[in-house]
Amino acid sequence: MNRPEKISLTELQGLIRDKIYENLPGAFWVTAEIAEMKIHGAGHCYLELTETDKPGGRVVARVRATIWASKFISLNTFFTASTGIPLRQGISVLFKATVEYHELYGLSLNITDIDPAYTAGDMALRREAIIRRLTAEGIMEMNRELELPPYPRHIAVVSSSKAAGYQDFINHLTGNSYGYIFKPELFETVMQGELTESSVIEALNMISEEAGRFDAAVIIRGGGSAIDLSWFDNYSIAYHVTQFPLPVLTGIGHEKDVSVTDMAAWKSLKTPTAVADFLVEQTLECENRIIEMAGSLISAVNGALSGAGEHLSSLRNRTAATAKLIVRVKREQTGYQLETLRRSTAGLLRSATDVTGKLENALRHLDPAGVLRRGFTLTAKNGIIVRSPAELEQGDIITTYFEAGQATSTVNKTTQKR
Repeated sequence: MNRPEKISLTELQGLIRDKIYENLPGAFWVTAEIAEMKIHGAGHCYLELTETDKPGGRVVARVRATIWASKFISLNTFFTASTGIPLRQGISVLFKATVEYHELYGLSLNITDIDPAYTAGDMALRREAIIRRLTAEGIMEMNRELELPPYPRHIAVVSSSKAAGYQDFINHLTGNSYGYIFKPELFETVMQGELTESSVIEALNMISEEAGRFDAAVIIRGGGSAIDLSWFDNYSIAYHVTQFPLPVLTGIGHEKDVSVTDMAAWKSLKTPTAVADFLVEQTLECENRIIEMAGSLISAVNGALSGAGEHLSSLRNRTAATAKLIVRVKREQTGYQLETLRRSTAGLLRSATDVTGKLENALRHLDPAGVLRRGFTLTAKNGIIVRSPAELEQGDIITTYFEAGQATSTVNKTTQKR
């Protein structure tokens, strides 16, 4: 069996390198996104560059790149001055590079120049795309539809305890000249760098789970620049703000520019101190409204009391007059009824006297003594007046009473009328 001619791995790598240098001899302007970036202690910058089929989509190309220390300082300084941000992970760049191939490290790009205008334009386009997306989804204004309590006392603070404006915010809020009591609670957060998105979202989620304990949330940083602002031109952070159950106030610390997060918030203020001022002013307005309402209530009560007093006085006067009239009428009615009673009583007495007289006459007429005087007799058996012959029997002893005396006799015979 004939073996084919063999070469070493080093020779194969040399052939690949030679073919690359032969066919790609010059430098190329290339667009890519910085997926990873590390700065060596010696000052060299090592990057991993990628390209996706769409923003946030599938990676379709990947390559390592290097900016040697001799170039990195000047390129990064110029890039930062032009765009407002340093070279960092997550941004798209237009760079000039030559293709390098090393037997141990494989293919890489040696970057010798960068066009900051491309990155600035790309960042602006991405920012506009985020704004358009939030607007198209109809959620950009959602947080502003919430109602901020008149006296927002319990404040959830999304910030870093080391942030330039955090302590200013706390001092300004709790040391206000009106003596209002506020209760801020810090949710420690990374406010710049690659961890900003995940850290801020985690803090917002923690607050959301305890939303009932708070009146509002604030996102503050302070002392920043456009470099810091770019971390908040972020769809995920802005989306969480739009869906947040509490009003969100921002004081990220930019005098000229407004981040997408600022645009999605309930209210955006320039600095953490301005956020504290706003909360104090809200409370002052609440106090003034209460004082005004109390004044209006006092006036209304006094007016009601005055009107009630006048009405009561009128009722008292009318009641007194009515009472006098009623008393007079009742007195007249009583006098009339008394006179009627007197007349009725006199009539009744006269009638009663007549009846009594007649009864007396009748009684005198029926009196046994009167009967005897008129010549009649009374017969009694055993002391009981006999009214009928049927009450007697033959042999009964009876007594007959006369006006002048009495006689005793024995019954021989009785006869009754038929």
